[in-house]
Amino acid sequence: MTSKRGWSSDGLKTVGDDPELWTVADAARLLGPPDLEVREVRNLVKIFSIHPSGKRRVTSAGHSGRHARVYPASELIKAYHAIQQTM
Repeated sequence: MTSKRGWSSDGLKTVGDDPELWTVADAARLLGPPDLEVREVRNLVKIFSIHPSGKRRVTSAGHSGRHARVYPASELIKAYHAIQQTM
């Protein structure tokens, strides 16, 4: 979903901490240290057409702030391994 300013999380359900759902920052941290960067995970999401499952607050409670989209961890892992096999 896009907006005038870029991607929007409108229409996505808010989810809490779920180990099965990762933000792109989570995926970069868990899959690729030290090689994988957030921008590379974003590219995986785009290349493999991985759709967000929801959104998660990335600021502490009581503060206004944005929500990050979360994706199924299993799909991010599969995409990462598919790319690794081609290298």
